[in-house]
Amino acid sequence: MTTPPLDRPLIGITYSSAELAEFLLWRSMFRGVVAAGGVPLAIDCRDPQPHIADLVARLDGLVISGGGDVDARRYGGDPADPLLRGVNPHRDDAEIAALDTAVARGLPVLAICRGAQLVNVARGGTLHVDLGRDLPSELRHRESEEALGEPLHDVEVVAGTTLAAWTGGGTIGVNSQHHQGIRTLADGLVPSAYAPDGLVEAFEHPPTRLTAIQWHPEVLWPSQAHALDLLRGFVGACGGVGADGTRVASAERTGT
Repeated sequence: MTTPPLDRPLIGITYSSAELAEFLLWRSMFRGVVAAGGVPLAIDCRDPQPHIADLVARLDGLVISGGGDVDARRYGGDPADPLLRGVNPHRDDAEIAALDTAVARGLPVLAICRGAQLVNVARGGTLHVDLGRDLPSELRHRESEEALGEPLHDVEVVAGTTLAAWTGGGTIGVNSQHHQGIRTLADGLVPSAYAPDGLVEAFEHPPTRLTAIQWHPEVLWPSQAHALDLLRGFVGACGGVGADGTRVASAERTGT
């Protein structure tokens, strides 16, 4: 019997409606969460969100999605750098508040692309503002949105990590659309995947159930098994259906 939708974990997905004309990956994230057994809930972080902590407290898991660049002032960068794109301090504030609430409540968090960069900055790390300028390499990290349906380069997943458990580990092919990247990883965060040029492509913090990646499994899952496995692993951690088909208890939700 198919699990009723309302019996599946409720997964909040952050995005900014101001970016929808150029960045539509959150729609693919909705489909990916459904395919992985979850129920997605959109959280628009375009503007200040004074009630975001109350909203996140009702979730079983949180996805911090991709989008524009993190405000460079948060990591000691130059806010006037001409290569910054789509900075929105309101979104930064809202997503960091959502992250803090999720961590405080023990909810699993999956941070994707910009989300990974924001989490690193929020925990005290720094970023390369533009990889092409600041960390030149023959490896391409950014391609068109239309090309995200296929892998762009490989990453090596670190054995023994949550990411390895979810994807099977080893070398996997990933898509990519980021021009920024991790410069200094925040203290306490553990690298869980590297690109061939040495760039940290994923990290995690097991004590707080946080996993962060630079690629987009929400687009890649129809063609790459490891991408769907990753989403299923995350949803399962949020209280989905286990590998044996039985129901795993969801986090307790706050009453209305």
